[in-house]
Amino acid sequence: MKNQTSAVFVTYEMIDSALQNIERLVISVPNANIFLVDNSSPEYKKRKVYSDTIKRLPSRVTYLENSENSRFTAYNIALQSIRSGRIIFRTDDDVFNESITAKIVDKHWNGFATTHHKFNGQLQIKNDHRRPIETCIFDYDFLRTFLPFENKPSADWKLLERAFEKQEPAAFNDVILHKIGHGRELSA
Repeated sequence: MKNQTSAVFVTYEMIDSALQNIERLVISVPNANIFLVDNSSPEYKKRKVYSDTIKRLPSRVTYLENSENSRFTAYNIALQSIRSGRIIFRTDDDVFNESITAKIVDKHWNGFATTHHKFNGQLQIKNDHRRPIETCIFDYDFLRTFLPFENKPSADWKLLERAFEKQEPAAFNDVILHKIGHGRELSA
């Protein structure tokens, strides 16, 4: 079953990494609708690395600015432009195996699907809502019943908790997300 996939990428002062993740998705899911929401500071946007990378964004990427550094506000901004299909969320500071994404979005399932992930190389098997939202793929109609994201810490887990209460996800043993521990403090 073929489904339109929309990907919401959020970046904060790591535009080059965001572009690398977008390129990985485009290779595996060439027809994906891509939304890049930029939470970066005005100071960062003045840097040459920023302007050089923005010029390299594929024309198929919808670039959206967010004036605050809030991942959940960024999600809500992008989701205003999506009305159907499958939805994935991506960050700029992790690595994704998008060939797995391509395989799962084309499978037959309803509601949402989950995958395992690795954190600093260690396999993480989570069977509940306490997982990165990037390990999930949503049907838009299912996801929209939980929207908008609250602009509060752990809003993604709160949304996932409600999703898990509503139905059991289609579970896949594949690893899409390779999460990397980092030292920067990120707000919601």
